[in-house]
Amino acid sequence: MKMYYIAVYDIASPGRLQKVLKTFRKYLHWIQNSAFEGELNEGQFEKLNLELKKIINKKKDSLLFFNTENKRYITKRMIGIEKNEPTMYF
Repeated sequence: MKMYYIAVYDIASPGRLQKVLKTFRKYLHWIQNSAFEGELNEGQFEKLNLELKKIINKKKDSLLFFNTENKRYITKRMIGIEKNEPTMYF
């Protein structure tokens, strides 16, 4: 079963930041600086987590995931410019 995720992150090192950004772009859609969203099955989510854990410094960086079974239960309201662009690569 797929779940809808919103991921936000704060990465201390510019080098790690680029690696984290590249990794997220493989799995989710970029929506805002340091924020991604999209649907993943359990295996995809676990693979994303494993890849990210190899990159981040757990004492300096932060990753936060929100999830729900269906994205229709999430209301998104935008104020200002929308920043997303097609960034999901397969």
